Amino acid sequence: MTNKDKGLSEFEKLLEESDIDISKVLDEKNNKDKNLLNQKPFQDIKVSLDDLYEKNNIEDYFSHKKNGIQTKVLEKLKNLKYKFSSNQIIDLHGMTTEEALIELNIFIKKNYENQSKYILIIHGKGLNNKEGVAPLKRLVQKLIINCDIAMASTSASIKDGGYGATYVLLKSSYI
Repeated sequence: MTNKDKGLSEFEKLLEESDIDISKVLDEKNNKDKNLLNQKPFQDIKVSLDDLYEKNNIEDYFSHKKNGIQTKVLEKLKNLKYKFSSNQIIDLHGMTTEEALIELNIFIKKNYENQSKYILIIHGKGLNNKEGVAPLKRLVQKLIINCDIAMASTSASIKDGGYGATYVLLKSSYI
């Protein structure tokens, strides 16, 4: 019986004539889908809140990268031209440091699990703080330095908040 007699589509004819084992392809696809469920779990980031209000000569500009991350990745992040969706941005203005720590962990976990590549954290510059310090900015910096999934970070460009905001490049959550 020929392919015409079987009533096969062109695609089915090509598959039949090829050496491709379609069941093997489907098995690989199913295993890949299962791996998507095997995300490395997010661990809450714990940092000390004790020294956030101490006066020191902290620089306005912030930049950090994990060992093994190339400098050009950090430079690309510094010059980021990216349209953030609303779920990739958090604004910490008006929060206490305790509230901000909780919200940051929730925010980072959600974006990690949703496979966001970049996030934007708006923390402010501390200009309205009576002590002349920026505790939320320091909290964000400490958290990023201690966060295993924050691969690189830098102060944002002026359009996204300048020194009052931070870009973060997240690690992929798939194992």
